[in-house]
Amino acid sequence: MASSSTRRAPLLILIAVLAIAALVAAGLLWRSSADDGQEEAQALVAALSDASAAPHQTVLGPLIEATGAAPQVELADAGTAEDGVRTATLAWTWTLPDDAGTWEYTTEATLRRGEDGWAAELRPEVYAPGLGADEHLDLATVPATLGTVTDRDGDVLYGELPVKVLGLDKTQLEEGEQEAAARDLAGLLGTDPDRYAQAVADNGPEAFVPALTVRVEAEGEYPLDEAAQITGFRALEQNRPLAARRDFAPGVLGSLREASAEDIEKSDGELVAGDLIASGGVVGARHDALVGTDGAEVVAVADDGGEQRSLHRVDPVDGAAVPTTLDTDLQRSATAAIAEAESPAAVIVLQPSTGDLLASALGPTGQSYPVGLVGQYAPGSTFKAVTALSLLRAGITPDTELECPETASIDGASFKNADSMDPSLFGMMPLRSVIAYSCNTALLLQHDTVDQPALADAAATLGIGQEAPEGLEAFMGSIDPEDTGTEHAAAMMGQGRVLTSPLSMAVVLASIQNGATVTPRILADVDPVTTEVPHPLTAEETSQLQEMLRGVVTDGSLRDFADLPGEPVIGKTGTAEWTNAEGELKLHSWVIVAQGDLVVAAFVEDGSYGSVTAGPIAREVLEGA
Repeated sequence: MASSSTRRAPLLILIAVLAIAALVAAGLLWRSSADDGQEEAQALVAALSDASAAPHQTVLGPLIEATGAAPQVELADAGTAEDGVRTATLAWTWTLPDDAGTWEYTTEATLRRGEDGWAAELRPEVYAPGLGADEHLDLATVPATLGTVTDRDGDVLYGELPVKVLGLDKTQLEEGEQEAAARDLAGLLGTDPDRYAQAVADNGPEAFVPALTVRVEAEGEYPLDEAAQITGFRALEQNRPLAARRDFAPGVLGSLREASAEDIEKSDGELVAGDLIASGGVVGARHDALVGTDGAEVVAVADDGGEQRSLHRVDPVDGAAVPTTLDTDLQRSATAAIAEAESPAAVIVLQPSTGDLLASALGPTGQSYPVGLVGQYAPGSTFKAVTALSLLRAGITPDTELECPETASIDGASFKNADSMDPSLFGMMPLRSVIAYSCNTALLLQHDTVDQPALADAAATLGIGQEAPEGLEAFMGSIDPEDTGTEHAAAMMGQGRVLTSPLSMAVVLASIQNGATVTPRILADVDPVTTEVPHPLTAEETSQLQEMLRGVVTDGSLRDFADLPGEPVIGKTGTAEWTNAEGELKLHSWVIVAQGDLVVAAFVEDGSYGSVTAGPIAREVLEGA
């Protein structure tokens, strides 16, 4: 008889086998439940966000490169697994460049379970709605329309104008023909042959190499018929941002140019090819408003380089019209008045009641350095308007008698009056006559009555030394309050280390005409500024200064202005000595005049007495106003 332990052995073995089978079955059920494609869906999301795998890079790569960042992809809904199929919803977010916002959308990805596990079906519409086969995503710029700079009446002064870009198409030239063609074209167009020949050589074999860009309206000034006989010559029609009229208010409007490769390299990613860079003036101050903001368009592009379709568009913000205070008629008149000047010259026209810059002209024709705005010159006797104010504040009245000798010596330095001054005037005269006849020595001898800080304070009251206004690169004058001795004495007659620009001297007279310190303005959409000064001009000071400057017209060096019809003219002439590069003594010629709500400052760098050289220019402008 078998023992009980022997009989139980097969039973225990059977129980163990059944237990193991149960555990195996339970494990298979668990794996079947957990292996439902969710992990693969999450892995797909991670792969799309990274986009480094070849299939994703082919479709997404160009857009990633254009935006500078991979998309953010999230699993919005994992869906459910049924019969070995799971459909997951993916939420996409692309951050577009240049504040174009984001592009957000959802797509569906189907995952199927096969012998090797779950796998996603990477159909085109997984990447973007409506994406077709053999297409990839990319980004296109939607250019903003350039705005304009206008005059006070809304007429366009600066904007996009048609031009012709003249140059050589290297595809039309054999290598051995290129240098000769470049030199011939440069010679015809008046550009540097060596530089242009080198530019042609440095560009690629299929390049078009520009030699000169000309306004369409000015193309008749160039021998284009002869240029057309040069093999490879082409004239491309384009639009460029330009002043509507050549030589119109140089230094005031500013300019725009395309960013160069060097600009882009130095911008630390801020600039790309085609961006416009502003240079100075109104354009520089209002660059963003003028240029606007480009839009962006996500496009589906055929892989074979064919057509592209828009999938998402952000419209551009077009550039605005930037209004200025310039008066086109006055600007033309001022420019004509100094077109034939024999040395650098400037005319500034201001409106005292507002500070509006109505005109800023340069001469002779072709002059580009804006001496009227940024030039730094001794103002000569025009500065006596400032000295007169300082004397009034020291207790001297227009009737106070002052000595006007032929010469005067200050700390061993000898000073004299202008050679043109009538010798019969030397002697005692009231301050009003000192200003009318511009007696240098009378004011020099008052250097102890008014110290340099008091003179500098009077200059500040009349607008000298203030900050340049927005949109206008300008020198507003300087006078050092620490000057003493002969430097202080010379400053009393507008010499020494006193420096002004024609604009700043126009501001001096505008402040006297206005009865308060004037700050110039060029941007018409900026409210006129009330300049704060330590000692504002009083009504009595205004009346006395206007009376004395009227005497310059009725009795002094501006008598040629006495017959002008309309409101009374007030003003001052000025002559300042300077030495040129050859050591020759020369004269700056100045005139500042005001009539009604108009001030004109005329300046000629190398001229004669103010009444002789600058005077006729100022009169012509006033007559044409």
